[in-house]
Amino acid sequence: MPDPITPVVRTAFDTGARVRHARFFHPRGVRLTGRFRAEPEFAPLFGTGDRAVIARLSKGTGTPGGLPDILGLAFRVLDRDEHPWDFALATTGRGMAGRFVVTPARGWSHARYGSLLPYRFPDTGLRWIFADPAGSPPGSASLAELAEHLDDHQVDFDITVAGARGRGQLAGELALRAADPEEHRTDFFDPMLNHPADVEPVPQVVQRIREAAYTGSRRGRGAEDPETGRAVGTQP
Repeated sequence: MPDPITPVVRTAFDTGARVRHARFFHPRGVRLTGRFRAEPEFAPLFGTGDRAVIARLSKGTGTPGGLPDILGLAFRVLDRDEHPWDFALATTGRGMAGRFVVTPARGWSHARYGSLLPYRFPDTGLRWIFADPAGSPPGSASLAELAEHLDDHQVDFDITVAGARGRGQLAGELALRAADPEEHRTDFFDPMLNHPADVEPVPQVVQRIREAAYTGSRRGRGAEDPETGRAVGTQP
């Protein structure tokens, strides 16, 4: 059956990105690099030891200076098979219902990031991904202050996995620092494209719309190959 919604979403995000000359959402950010170390229970998914990471901290709507905004944390970690696994998290509420709602944060130190929609991990029910600052990043939402902080400090996060009703379980620790230009070789993070085969983002109908938004935004800012239709930097 033809899908009338996803082409409309793709076109809308394509147009919006062209107008902004940037991502439709989270247009301004700081690029990062670092490592992720999984807890033993999650090593079968991520692998053991330090896993290479590239990441980006960003402001969702691009409010000026240190004004509150919906903050974003996107990162790519190599999974157990050395394949990219992308996460795109945004600041959310903290209650059972709040995890579904993007929420402005006053600053980087106050931000709690969530996946909004769940994953289905192997042999488990639905799981949400969360990231909480573990260090002392700036108290305002200023990208300039964040970049200055990163001149001398790294930023750390506890990554937790939570079920529909249970408390979060620590999945691993994420340690990030400012990336040199040659270290950060991607212009996109796409959790719909890049995830292990046995980890499924759900529900599928919403994820198809979300993927259309990612594709449209990449296309509009020139981060998608017009001939192949693939995101720049992905493998064939």
